[in-house]
Amino acid sequence: MFSFPVELRYEGRARFLSPLLPSSRGFAPSSLPAFFNPASKLSRDLAVLFLKAYFEDGKITLCEPLAGTGVRSIRIILETGLVDYALANDISKNAYELIKVNAKLNNVEDKLEASNLDANELLASRGRGKPRFNYVDVDPAGSPARFMENGFRGCGRNSILGATATDLSALTGSKPLSCLRKYDSHPVKTPFLKEVAIRVLAGFMVRTAARIGLAAEPVFAFLKDYYTRVFVKVSPGIDRAKKILKQIGWICYCPRCLALYTYRVNDVPVSSCTRCLSPLLSAGPLWLGKLFSEEIVRKMLEHAYGGLDIYREAASLLEYMLNEDTSLIGYYPVNTISSILKVNPVKPRIIVDKLRDRGYRASLTHLDYSAFKTDAPPEIIKDVFLSLSSM
Repeated sequence: MFSFPVELRYEGRARFLSPLLPSSRGFAPSSLPAFFNPASKLSRDLAVLFLKAYFEDGKITLCEPLAGTGVRSIRIILETGLVDYALANDISKNAYELIKVNAKLNNVEDKLEASNLDANELLASRGRGKPRFNYVDVDPAGSPARFMENGFRGCGRNSILGATATDLSALTGSKPLSCLRKYDSHPVKTPFLKEVAIRVLAGFMVRTAARIGLAAEPVFAFLKDYYTRVFVKVSPGIDRAKKILKQIGWICYCPRCLALYTYRVNDVPVSSCTRCLSPLLSAGPLWLGKLFSEEIVRKMLEHAYGGLDIYREAASLLEYMLNEDTSLIGYYPVNTISSILKVNPVKPRIIVDKLRDRGYRASLTHLDYSAFKTDAPPEIIKDVFLSLSSM
């Protein structure tokens, strides 16, 4: 049937054919006859849980313009019970044929249509006599930037756009010119570089939507291993877009004393540290608002508990996120502070407790399990760290 070897795989409630995966580790999924990345199961789990939590008992249409084998769309149909119609598209003829076969394997041909078009061509055609979607899922290999504007064009009123970025070297500051080219943002290397990455992507999505008169508000965002993923609520209206744009700005970091500053688009830029007068490193423009809604995470976690045979890893991540204070910007890895102070590291959870005892806000973060977030000034952080390391 296929001109390449395939294998039957199982994930979630779906069974599907994928290209036969190499036995060697570290292969590039983009090198396969049709794209499939088994390491992205958690991403697909969280997409299912997010849609169940966000749309609850409603009915939705979805579009996956870069569908590969189609397993993401198939799982969403099977595991949410929300989908009236899904369009799974891929420019690869091999992927297109796999999508059709996999739809039949899972008895969802009545809900899933396969398509073999360029992703941007497909998305840009929406609204010109063709209906838009309640959910658009942009999950490329690398950067989603070149699909973003048309991704928003494919979104209907009060819909959701989910986007994945795997080019963390650009987003975290290792390749600043690549980040500038793709996301129109300047990252810098900081101890909280993973948070810079997720906020750059979120900010890029907000600004891209605003350019075409849409408001995009991040409602769930996370970073795991080699990728970051952001879901935004999309609604029409320039006034609404302008309101959300007020949460775009810059994060400034003092590498000498560890102080953090933020300023928004209408604020006066910060150029030097008010504590030690050193020059600051500035990252942005990026998103300064909350990275996720606690209510959404709580609902997702409830759904995960209802299916731990599938969602156990997702539940573990969501539990961590539920205890994270996302209104705090930046984080401090304990190894960074111990290196500066030349003392032994202290467990992040102990530091969080001590900072709270002193009246400051503090939490752990899913972005780095060896770090903590807090609104305490650097001198307090150092004092707490020294007092604990000497015990």
